Amino acid sequence: MSAGRKVADGDAKPPLKARLRAWWDGYELAVEPEGDTGEPAPSAAPPRDDGPPTVKGWSLSRQQSVVTLFGEGMVRCIPDDAKSRLTKPLGINKKLSVAELGAGLGGFARWVAHEYDAYVTGYEPDAVLMEAGAEMTKMAGQARHVSFLPCDFEKFTPKPRSADIVYASEALFHVRHKPETFRAIYDMLRPSGQFMMSDYMLEGKVKDATALKDWQQAEPLPPHLMEVQEARKLLTAIGFEVSIAENITAEYKANVMRAFADYATRTGNGEKSGHLHDWILKEGELWLNRTRMMDAGILQVFRIYARKPVEIT
Repeated sequence: MSAGRKVADGDAKPPLKARLRAWWDGYELAVEPEGDTGEPAPSAAPPRDDGPPTVKGWSLSRQQSVVTLFGEGMVRCIPDDAKSRLTKPLGINKKLSVAELGAGLGGFARWVAHEYDAYVTGYEPDAVLMEAGAEMTKMAGQARHVSFLPCDFEKFTPKPRSADIVYASEALFHVRHKPETFRAIYDMLRPSGQFMMSDYMLEGKVKDATALKDWQQAEPLPPHLMEVQEARKLLTAIGFEVSIAENITAEYKANVMRAFADYATRTGNGEKSGHLHDWILKEGELWLNRTRMMDAGILQVFRIYARKPVEIT
């Protein structure tokens, strides 16, 4: 709601916590019914103020649709095996301070906390996602291990030397001022700290500038893509030791296609998605446009690993 807009009597939204709990309970019942009663499992009713399906913003229906597609607490396609490949090399344990950039609904952070018995701080620029993620974390009984902080990646000011490990998955490709953001990440790491990211990038000269521009304009947030070698040079100039810049586009695309194929199979087997079906179709358009760009050789996904050197005194 824009600043200064008044809410008419009787039209005020219930608190986010109440809306989220009603949605989450409905989602759980729809996906995991306690028993077969012969009746369709109840599903969450569409929030009355969600409007038509859109990938602009994070209405509750969109939150539910991406979770239906990508798993508990996930707003992006990062299945557990991809989470493992991104985090296992980092040697995460409960003695290390871990931060996730772009935590979304907190699904990845909760997975890391559970998998490695770690404490994770999730930085999230979208206030709706952050509040929803915090509520989900509380409902999951993980609030002690996972916390959330608001941020603006264009003006990122984390506490210096506050983390041993920072990871990010497709969270920074829309950041315009990447040098400043990477510098902030470097500063927030302790000596010998590790930074692992996967993100959309370019490789070499753009083959079709018009297609790239059209895709950028169709994205919910304008992408500002780096060429992978330029990203590597930038991180090195800041002070990082970059040892991995791996092209994972084929793996990434396969994960996306698998998620949508799984949804199609589930609905074909009788799972009811109700009003969410149109939202999922709209989400599918977003991801189809991305995979088309990958097929065209324009958009790539890279995994980059960098370490902050040990200080010599």
